[in-house]
Amino acid sequence: MKRSIAFLIIIVIICYTFADSDIFNFVHKDYDFVIRLSKGGTWYEELKKVSFFSFVFDRKGLGFEDSFLRILEDMKYKTGVQPTVVQDALSNDILFASKGAEVDFTTLISFDINYYLEFIKTITGSSFIVFETKYPAQLVKALSYLLSINVKNIQNNMFQLGESLFCTSNGKYLILAGSKQTLDMAIKTYTTPEMQLSRTNKDFDRLKAGVFFISGFAKPNTLKLNLPGGIGIEDSTASHLLITSSISAGSFTFTIEQKNTKQYTSSKNIDTIGQLPKVWNYYLSIPSSKSSIIIGSIEQWFSGVTSELQQLTNLVKNLSNSSTNTYVAGKLEVGEIVFIFENYSGKDFETNLSKLGAKYDSQKQEWVINLQNSKLYAFKSSNKVIVGTVDKNSFEKYEKISKKLKDLPIYYDFSKIEAYDFKALMDLGDIIKSIIGFNITSKLLFWQYSIGYITYYKFVVS
Repeated sequence: MKRSIAFLIIIVIICYTFADSDIFNFVHKDYDFVIRLSKGGTWYEELKKVSFFSFVFDRKGLGFEDSFLRILEDMKYKTGVQPTVVQDALSNDILFASKGAEVDFTTLISFDINYYLEFIKTITGSSFIVFETKYPAQLVKALSYLLSINVKNIQNNMFQLGESLFCTSNGKYLILAGSKQTLDMAIKTYTTPEMQLSRTNKDFDRLKAGVFFISGFAKPNTLKLNLPGGIGIEDSTASHLLITSSISAGSFTFTIEQKNTKQYTSSKNIDTIGQLPKVWNYYLSIPSSKSSIIIGSIEQWFSGVTSELQQLTNLVKNLSNSSTNTYVAGKLEVGEIVFIFENYSGKDFETNLSKLGAKYDSQKQEWVINLQNSKLYAFKSSNKVIVGTVDKNSFEKYEKISKKLKDLPIYYDFSKIEAYDFKALMDLGDIIKSIIGFNITSKLLFWQYSIGYITYYKFVVS
């Protein structure tokens, strides 16, 4: 009996300790956004099995890892702080939280180490970062060196770095905040359960229990995506969003789950995007009913065109409404883009083109649209209408002599995405080769679909 009681007491103590020390507990319920990188050291080797990240980290590619290790060796020489201090912090949990500001995920991606150091150095007054570490005092010195700012002890166990950063340790955590008020609030929140954001939503139980490399939570109108083709997040009817990610079999999967207040389920689509020529590195398929996504794509690609943008938008909207599917394809690094409208059945094609001042070339059987500093072509080919920077002769030559998108090995996975609001494929390897000359095989798939009250944004990098 005594053994049973003792065992129960030990279990309760262990459970209480782990629950109370969870890194999410620093985040106050007023905060809008939080993201955690969990046990980076455990995931790092798996991440390097993903072709794209192997290229980023390895010396045969961008050499991110070697560059960072050289920085840590310089730090050791100049400050005496061992590289293991920083490596330990990066190998354990890291959390970032903010409020009152939009967070654009696409701006958090960089291949420059200094970009991330500058990000830490310039976090806003209401934001903070938490590092799980065995060496909090040494990590403060390391941050001072890495961020190139002075550190001073302003009171017991509290330090100021530069003009606006404040940090202190709490158990196994080092908290770095954009203001002293923010730092004090994080510490108080950690020991006051009723103040914690994680206590206000049951989905945090899943984030805490799940085995995720990256996990997070966002309130509506906080998280932004600015993806090629004008793709973004529409969360005006959402209660909140969850972020999860995992790595397996050489693929990195990143998922945003948007919990909506209204129900909607994406329809199954029959598309023939696999028949497009494999001459581009970006392919986007949009059901023609999703005119807002198509308009967003036009507005991004032709953002520099001001006077004719509305007429161009109207043209594309009309073409889309009279077609079964709309595809967008292009070479991102050179700005080549085509909008393809499948099974077009409308009757106002020429009328809408004339509103844009388009001129018809009867010999080439295409319309030419001059838009400020760019020239567009519009023409019919088989059962499709095409509008873009590629003329009819080039487009039809592509179709005759090029391989098809469906010939790519990754297309099998892409074709299995049937119920969607949009789906896109990017050949990252082709883009990287065009820009910096490295040969790698890497693809990105991303798509959006909804089931009931949940909208999913999925990203898979290989």
